[in-house]
Amino acid sequence: MLKKTMWGIAPVPCTQHEQQLVDLDDGRNRVEPEDGGAVKEPGGAELLYWPDTCYGSDYLLRGLPNTQVGLLRADSQKSFESCESASRAGFGALALSQATDRRDRGFVEGAAVCSVTNEGAVAMAVIEHIDEAGGTSFDVSVSGSLYVWSKSS
Repeated sequence: MLKKTMWGIAPVPCTQHEQQLVDLDDGRNRVEPEDGGAVKEPGGAELLYWPDTCYGSDYLLRGLPNTQVGLLRADSQKSFESCESASRAGFGALALSQATDRRDRGFVEGAAVCSVTNEGAVAMAVIEHIDEAGGTSFDVSVSGSLYVWSKSS
């Protein structure tokens, strides 16, 4: 069964010392105190968005340890099979404030973050909008459609 919803990440000022965890089974975010990119209880989340520093390269995005997360390139077919395959590639920390790094790694509008979730579903978080707040690249927001093929599909 295919379920469609939305997903997104949006930073708060780094001085609030918060990090976001994103569960790709349903697109829900939860916030916890920032701990240098460490997560004590992932609670089913696949992605972490956290402030590395308050200077220069601010927020980083990565797949959580022991998760199956990868990036499906913008020019790839968006399907269950291609997303499941891309999820095996791994998704190391990406400095979203670095537009060149985003482009070089393929994290652009039209690409998708793919995961085989903790519930065994295949999730495809399509990157439909990347916004650099106020023209600065330090606080980048990302949003788009989330397609989830449940394990019983």
